[in-house]
Amino acid sequence: MWRWLLITVTVCLCLTHAQANTSVDIQALKLERIEQGVYLSANLQFDMPSLLEDAMLKGVSLYFVTEVDIVRERWYFYDKNVSHAERHVRVSFMPLTRRWRVSVSPQPFSAAGLGMNMGQSYDNLDDALVSVRRLVQWRVANASDLEADTKQNIEVSFRLDLTQLPRPLQMGAAGQTDWNINLTRKQRLVLVSTP
Repeated sequence: MWRWLLITVTVCLCLTHAQANTSVDIQALKLERIEQGVYLSANLQFDMPSLLEDAMLKGVSLYFVTEVDIVRERWYFYDKNVSHAERHVRVSFMPLTRRWRVSVSPQPFSAAGLGMNMGQSYDNLDDALVSVRRLVQWRVANASDLEADTKQNIEVSFRLDLTQLPRPLQMGAAGQTDWNINLTRKQRLVLVSTP
């Protein structure tokens, strides 16, 4: 009986430790109203699990999605979605040049073509992840969409997009906590106006 209890506690501690390695936190979240737009700046804090780093070294690209929803509260009906913005980031390793490539796009990457995206190369994974973690003046709404006298909330979500992985990896990643990188934060919208 004690042996089973010890095994159960050990498994629970291992699972807790694995989940702690992939936790995501958001820091310095700031919304600014500049001229015609509302811009978000923030820093995401997370550690890349060694399993994911190993997969990227073997040629698997990872896709991260950041979504921002601004919602107006209404007492008489469901809350109204005022604005929705997405940012898709692909991180890949180029074995011939031994460099890391980060591509950013407002829509999901497709196999048919690259569409509209911006890319940059880095010497190491740590430098590449800095560009994934840092959001600097990202336009998330038009200034005319927001009303000053209403209660509005902002919801920021960040996740590793498993749907863009190759199909065999999607099935294998379903039960592993290392592949579960996500964050959802909801808070009252407070704008900082800048001239």
